[in-house]
Amino acid sequence: APEANPKWEVVGGADKGGIMVRRGRDLNSPQESERLCTGAHIEQLELAAGRLHYRLLSGTGPKIGWVSVRITGKDLVRPL
Repeated sequence: APEANPKWEVVGGADKGGIMVRRGRDLNSPQESERLCTGAHIEQLELAAGRLHYRLLSGTGPKIGWVSVRITGKDLVRPL
């Protein structure tokens, strides 16, 4: 079987209803209206310069998008 993509858990954003998702890797790309909920499990599609392209496995939020792995020294997502 092909190697499974790494899985991550959303650990940030508990005080904000989740973490911000953008449509592209660039931090200036459009922001999704919905946040990715804390506790969601996501599958890594690509990891580049601290930005994670994900597909949603469980929890609520955009089904696909880009999130930051860390912000101001705090982890937003962590590997499962």
